[in-house]
Amino acid sequence: MIQAQVLELLRKIQKELGLAIVLVTHDLGVVAEVCDSVVVMYGGKVAEYGSADRIYNYAEHPYTKRLLASFPDVNRPAGTLVSIPGTPPRLTDLPPGCRFEPRCEVRLDKCANIDPPLLEAADAHYVACHLCRGKEAHFT
Repeated sequence: MIQAQVLELLRKIQKELGLAIVLVTHDLGVVAEVCDSVVVMYGGKVAEYGSADRIYNYAEHPYTKRLLASFPDVNRPAGTLVSIPGTPPRLTDLPPGCRFEPRCEVRLDKCANIDPPLLEAADAHYVACHLCRGKEAHFT
């Protein structure tokens, strides 16, 4: 109840003052409800960025897909929760390539040594994965 009240107050302030709000959370339900844009991070780096609709419906990064699949879903039978195998990297001992590579089920050989660039997979949808096809992202 308190969370809903705080989120409603933030929306009210945002609308009245015309502000942008940066919300840092692990709560996918809150993200789906209140965010226009989403940045999915793993190991301190951007894995995927785009509109909330695009991320929730057309996720491309393997971590984003697993993260969304781990969220309880009324369309999945009870008791079938999805998890991400392995453990997150220690920020003091990050892998040289893709930070998600040790836990990724679709990794390529180059993922272990080459950090993937952030590519524009679709209009304003960016993905940092060697499996992604797209053009190099340029932000100004």
